[in-house]
Amino acid sequence: MSVQDEPHLKPRPPFLLPWVLVLGFILLSALFFIPVPKELRNAVGGAILNTGHIIFFCMFALAFYPFTKGKNRTRLPRFLLIVFALSLLVETIQSSVGRAFQWEDILRNELGAILGISIQMHFQRPHKAHWALRISLLVAISAAILVERVPLYEKLVSLYNLG
Repeated sequence: MSVQDEPHLKPRPPFLLPWVLVLGFILLSALFFIPVPKELRNAVGGAILNTGHIIFFCMFALAFYPFTKGKNRTRLPRFLLIVFALSLLVETIQSSVGRAFQWEDILRNELGAILGISIQMHFQRPHKAHWALRISLLVAISAAILVERVPLYEKLVSLYNLG
């Protein structure tokens, strides 16, 4: 059997990689449950911490979305449902440890996950039919995040009298 006759196999990530990712995200998720430092208990600090939700779940999606199975039309809603359930669990636990339950944080988590998925999809093997969809998804979710983060910009401008 020649090399051309061998079936094309997709390279699999090392077995240890998913477990390292899970452990890393469990350790990072502990940041959601520690009390907010006094220095960050103001409008600007809160807005900066809220951006952390987007960044964390963007990294979460970049790390774990490739391990999901199926076509994007089924795995995307399934992954976002998992992110929603995980976010709901985190917010519920937060409310029992002295931090507030915020629906806005769940929205930020979903926005971060969609951003991570759109980045992941953008760098997949190019396919002409899906190029416009991937670019439009990346632009749309980036615009949504920018709109959601406008209060942070306004608070920074008012704090530093920039404009």
